[in-house]
Amino acid sequence: MKSYQRSKSMHVKKILLISEALCAPFDEGFKNVVFSLCKQLESKENVMIVTKAENKTDDLKVTKVVLNKFLLNKNLKSILTTYSPDIVLYIPFASYSLGSFLRAKILKLMSKNSKVLMLGIQHRALSPVIRALIANFLSPDLLLLLKKTPQGFFNEEKLKMKILPPAVDSDKFRPVIKKEKDAIRAAYNIPDNKKIVLHVGHIKASRNIESLIEVQGLHNIQVVVVGSSSMGVDNNIKKKLEEKGVVVLDGYVNDVSRLYKMADLYVFPVLYDTAAIDMPLSVLEAMACNLPVITTRFGGLVNFFKEDPGLMYFETTEELIALIKNLNNMEEYNNRRKIEPFTWGRFSDEIMATCEEVV
Repeated sequence: MKSYQRSKSMHVKKILLISEALCAPFDEGFKNVVFSLCKQLESKENVMIVTKAENKTDDLKVTKVVLNKFLLNKNLKSILTTYSPDIVLYIPFASYSLGSFLRAKILKLMSKNSKVLMLGIQHRALSPVIRALIANFLSPDLLLLLKKTPQGFFNEEKLKMKILPPAVDSDKFRPVIKKEKDAIRAAYNIPDNKKIVLHVGHIKASRNIESLIEVQGLHNIQVVVVGSSSMGVDNNIKKKLEEKGVVVLDGYVNDVSRLYKMADLYVFPVLYDTAAIDMPLSVLEAMACNLPVITTRFGGLVNFFKEDPGLMYFETTEELIALIKNLNNMEEYNNRRKIEPFTWGRFSDEIMATCEEVV
């Protein structure tokens, strides 16, 4: 992976970051990526952050404007003209859909002297015709991604791309001593003689979480599924899980890191590439807590993490069950050491350095 040294003479004077996804509660992967990046950038004098007028942004320092579907707004146009950024960084909630590329093109037209970068956080299925249209007519100056796209997915000669490293808050997500783990378990009425298998994410059929029902049937295993409070719940899936003894937490959790801290193993069973962001934060958060992880070969995980006893990949439910049965010791792994270099500070520095390169 390419590393960057910040140049002594700054070429980028002003960056304008715009995203519809900057909206509380920040309780799922997509919104957490945008929030974490903005949290790093909001204090920088040469960065301005813009989002929709109705979005709740907690205590972030942002500018809010009324935005329609195509970002056509005289106030936004005025901001772009007055602020005159060197770089416009657009992070669309729709990720790299056709509509997102169209909006990026509109931003380019409204800010004639700016370079436009777009960050795509989640995979989108695009037909060959749409991909050709994007590459030939709607490409931004640079497309930032969290995983490598299949060879030829875009026309690499016409649409320039860069892969960003993963990132996680390893101060918030950290290992705990047994006393703290036991206290958290007690708060959720989970017996000490059970090994907790955790999954955090949307309670949707597309995430293959029904496979965790078979895990629940294993001896001395308690599966805990934590769902996003803001993204809706498939009640049929929830009912099936609970009927088999899975603990489902689908209300707002103020500090989700506590749930990782009580767990013994993290499982990420997602198969469909549009069912989660390209670099699933829950896997990184589990690794930061030094939990062993069993996951599908999802998104950008395989670009950055090799398989070893602490992080294992699976394809079928049968493989998942076999891997769990073979985990004799769920305590001593080095997953946290793997994740420590990948901070949000480094993530934002990569973006700032990329902005300088583009200019």
